[in-house]
Amino acid sequence: MNRLSIFLGCVAVALAGPALAARSTPMTVYFDGKVYTVDDSLGVQSAFAVKGERIVAVGSDAQVLAKAGRGAKRVDLRGAAVIPGLSDSHDHFWNTTRFLVRGVDMIGVGSRAEFDARLRAAVAKASPGEIVYTTVGWAVTPAPTRADLDKISADTPILLIADRRGRSVANSAALRKLGVDKAHPTFHGAPVPVDAQGEPTGEPPGYPISVAWVEALIPPLTDAQKLKLLEAAQQERNALGITAVRDLAVWPDVVRDLQVLRRQGKLTLRIALGVEIPDQAHTAAWVAEQPPLKRDDPWLFVDSLSEEPWAPGSDSVEDYTVLARTLNRQGWRPAPHVSSDPHRGITADIAAEDALQAYEAANRDSPLTGKRWYMEHVPFATPEQMDRMAALGVVISVQDAGYDLPAVAPMPPDRMAHETPVRGLIDHHLTVIGGSDYNGPNPVERAPNNPLIDFYFYVTRRTRDGRVMTPDEKVSRAEALKILTANAAYATFQEKVRGRIAPGLLADFVILDQNLMTVPDDQILTTHPLATFVGGRKVYSASGSSF
Repeated sequence: MNRLSIFLGCVAVALAGPALAARSTPMTVYFDGKVYTVDDSLGVQSAFAVKGERIVAVGSDAQVLAKAGRGAKRVDLRGAAVIPGLSDSHDHFWNTTRFLVRGVDMIGVGSRAEFDARLRAAVAKASPGEIVYTTVGWAVTPAPTRADLDKISADTPILLIADRRGRSVANSAALRKLGVDKAHPTFHGAPVPVDAQGEPTGEPPGYPISVAWVEALIPPLTDAQKLKLLEAAQQERNALGITAVRDLAVWPDVVRDLQVLRRQGKLTLRIALGVEIPDQAHTAAWVAEQPPLKRDDPWLFVDSLSEEPWAPGSDSVEDYTVLARTLNRQGWRPAPHVSSDPHRGITADIAAEDALQAYEAANRDSPLTGKRWYMEHVPFATPEQMDRMAALGVVISVQDAGYDLPAVAPMPPDRMAHETPVRGLIDHHLTVIGGSDYNGPNPVERAPNNPLIDFYFYVTRRTRDGRVMTPDEKVSRAEALKILTANAAYATFQEKVRGRIAPGLLADFVILDQNLMTVPDDQILTTHPLATFVGGRKVYSASGSSF
């Protein structure tokens, strides 16, 4: 059985698991709070009740406490703000997790001296032939080269892992393990970068072969190690108030591992999977063999294709159109990366135009309205493009909350004035969702996937380093909260299941240490969860919290 067939079997398995709460679970009433329901008919209330996995009542203290029967638990919120669980709608859950905690810890390292010292210490302890490799999370300028690593050790294989997509640098000993040299400058059939003399630079070919390059060098994870890492990754997100994610680059092995956690009742995040086929050239053929998507399980389901492949320029728009039409026929949907790629000479406008042309061709086959096809990033969408997106019912997933914007290909001043146009997208009646595009921690920010970084950016248009960016694109706090909660649920066809604090919905909510909706702007980023609940179960409690 080939890898694609195995993967088909994985995603076709019914993701059923044990209920986390029995019907006999007593009611819990939360009262004396500021409960932001993100439900227009309910507004802001002071109390709500949970029984089992679901919310059963929302209203005033008197209304909800009156429903509490004998044996009900009463929790005094003491004025604390409560919001629905937050969603990271563009996470790279597994691709980051596997490179965060294994190898030489480089998280937060920004000094070349410290970087080299940690590598030298690891090399000194390494057994003969053992690979020395790093975590992600470092930023050293200039970045170390193959020659730099050879000075640290010419005999011990060394691999610097820079990001979740396999961007890395290997020394000469590591290249020998891969069978890569001047006479054989290829890996998995792809050419590797070489210098002016034809010598490999130590860098891998492009993604996704770059991930295979890393995996060929570092020790494989055991099943037990994978499960432990996945549980730790969930806990990190729960501590940020995150109760649901879209993982936009899921490969076969992690699907199986997540299914194991689901069956064991150990998921503490609701995970929508964006499927990525390593052999991207055959994605359309693979999709043509798939059954329509189903989202029966609120914990774990295949939601869409990954953000790759995407339409990288007019010379391939025909191929991407074939993929879009195939997805439409099969009851699937895409989530393409729609932004610039300076390395391939692709502007944001080319990416958006090619994606729209492909979507419109699919729409002519069978209307897309109601199918909620995604577009990821779209930092420079024009009003005309927004109109076309709205006509198709596209969901726009925005990122780029001021971190990597200088790397985006520059636009004329009138276009730069509307970069990441959240206000414009909403005003064009488009559903907007937000996400971190998580690449792991870095020396500037230990938790760049904190949803409140996005919230702060949406409502202030300020970046973490104090720059004010495109202030005309500000939105209200109510709109920002909806982007991270109710809109995220709508995007995954779960609006009747989660995303608000309302009767009948799953009890995913966060108790905050200060009122996110009323604190001064400069205190938004100092707001933290006191406790996070998923399906009525507490999955995080802050140190010293009584909740």
